[in-house]
Amino acid sequence: TYPMPTRTAAVGIIGAILGIERELRKNKFKPGQTPLQELFNKQQTHIAIQLMNKVKTINQGFNLINTKKPMNTWNDLTARKNKEPRTQINFELLKEPHFRLFVNLEDEKYFAALEEKLENRQTHFNVSMGLAQFLAEIQFIEKSDAIFFENKNQEYVEIISAINMKYLYEDEPVKFDYQAFYSVNTMPLEMLGTREVTEYGEILIEKNAKPIVVKPKFYYKVKNHGNIIFL
Repeated sequence: TYPMPTRTAAVGIIGAILGIERELRKNKFKPGQTPLQELFNKQQTHIAIQLMNKVKTINQGFNLINTKKPMNTWNDLTARKNKEPRTQINFELLKEPHFRLFVNLEDEKYFAALEEKLENRQTHFNVSMGLAQFLAEIQFIEKSDAIFFENKNQEYVEIISAINMKYLYEDEPVKFDYQAFYSVNTMPLEMLGTREVTEYGEILIEKNAKPIVVKPKFYYKVKNHGNIIFL
């Protein structure tokens, strides 16, 4: 599994909180409805993700329906007694995941609605971390100001969020801490309503949830938190 939610997953979380339907069925939407991933595209929605806990994983076996066998065997008492037609699959799961999302919406109506929902600890749909049974707990921190900085002098800056490598200068982009544990993952950043991914990114994190010192082309300083880069 990914060590953190992808940007596309974060868009899904925003949609679940606000109650925006993804689709009636595969690739079918209500008349006049803009698909969720297109509604909160990168031009309109800026998202940064900070790891709050060390990345830990466990392997867990799940009993799933064995789709290789016909479903009518469920009506057979012998099959049910023998626990068929099920199969056990091992999943890699995140252990004690905890993330902070920094979200800026260009649409003031959606931003106000999101703020109200979070302040009241409300979500329209249940928010899950991947599979439906992995329900997430959402907590509002605050609405904060962010100041944009352009790093023309290519100075090293401490960043608290996950970093899209394309926003770093190519010459010695990372100041390595040899006690840190760095990881780069290829993650989807944007997709169409048909779930066709239109952009991937090489995303840099520190797996112990420490800030990373890099040479960013630009960054945002968020009051009371630190420096972030939107994915």
